[in-house]
Amino acid sequence: MGKVVNFHLPAEDVDRAATFYREVFGWEFTAFPNSPVPYRVHDGSGIGIPAAITKRGEPVKAPVPTIEVDNIDQAMLDIAMKGGQQARVDEIPGLGRFGYALDSEGNVIALLQRVNA
Repeated sequence: MGKVVNFHLPAEDVDRAATFYREVFGWEFTAFPNSPVPYRVHDGSGIGIPAAITKRGEPVKAPVPTIEVDNIDQAMLDIAMKGGQQARVDEIPGLGRFGYALDSEGNVIALLQRVNA
């Protein structure tokens, strides 16, 4: 059976996107050695699964990762303050609070604050 092993975030500006995710979620991306294109990677420690930021184009156009946060209201504020756009947050009974936002590159991201967080 297949499982999610990483995800790519497309970006017009790879460095700007790496800064956005570092400042909002604390994720550190590093340049992939000898890559012929701008490509930043995160080994997955602290975020659940490995992630990469790559130049938007074929075929990487629009992932929608769900990111678990301790405080969704603070995360939405941080997103707005760091160049993204926040959206409505809804309650999901038995799960927690969930909402979509746009990152600094216009990608849709989902945020989840679990009931017990």
